[in-house]
Amino acid sequence: MVPMGNWRVFPRHRGTLGRIAAMHLVPKTTVVIAAMALAGCAYMDYARHWVGDFVASANVRRVSGPGGHLSMNVVTAICTSDRYVDTSLWLSDLTSKQLESGDFQDGQILHVEMLFPPRAGETPIDSDATNLSIRYIVISGGTVGLYEGGGFGYPIGGHQGGEMSLRIEPSGLTLADSTEGFVDLLSPAVLNAVFTGNCDDVAGQHLADAVNQFITNSFGRTMYVRSDRQNETDLPLPAGL
Repeated sequence: MVPMGNWRVFPRHRGTLGRIAAMHLVPKTTVVIAAMALAGCAYMDYARHWVGDFVASANVRRVSGPGGHLSMNVVTAICTSDRYVDTSLWLSDLTSKQLESGDFQDGQILHVEMLFPPRAGETPIDSDATNLSIRYIVISGGTVGLYEGGGFGYPIGGHQGGEMSLRIEPSGLTLADSTEGFVDLLSPAVLNAVFTGNCDDVAGQHLADAVNQFITNSFGRTMYVRSDRQNETDLPLPAGL
């Protein structure tokens, strides 16, 4: 069995910090209007969260030319704390038992890392705003495609409170890697998704370990750095990720 790795934040998304630092250049009226819009969305999300109206879902569609569309029938939804980012969230149409066994030929897995929760006056609010790192795994007939991208989402609750909801704004995805024989019918794609579920660090780590092992075995190489189970020292990110 190939050694197991773990996923970490892609360096390409760290440009967000530069946008945050540049917020003082945005006209005050623009910031106020954008903040009001965000507050309106947040209010509706809070209402939906507390009345149980959020339903976990994920939809991916190609944005140009002929192509495909995928909808996920979510059966697994879990969030967990993450020492490298604020929160990790998982959605899949596979059960935890299936993921741990690695015995499946078809399925979808969505992994979202919330880099930081949005804060009024600190988070850039524009078409390129990013506080999420997204990976979407498509398994088709035993072949695997790994899509990645960035997006924006406003969380309700959090891993500290044991439950969380997150509406992910339309986010771009593109195929980053694939096993031999995988046919890409999606790139470039747009993801729309809603996460709602319980937060459990133990169950979340088991699920992350299972998915990491599946990806490592599928591609025949360790693709990500080890997690905090190795030691308390942060390891450098591999070049090119």
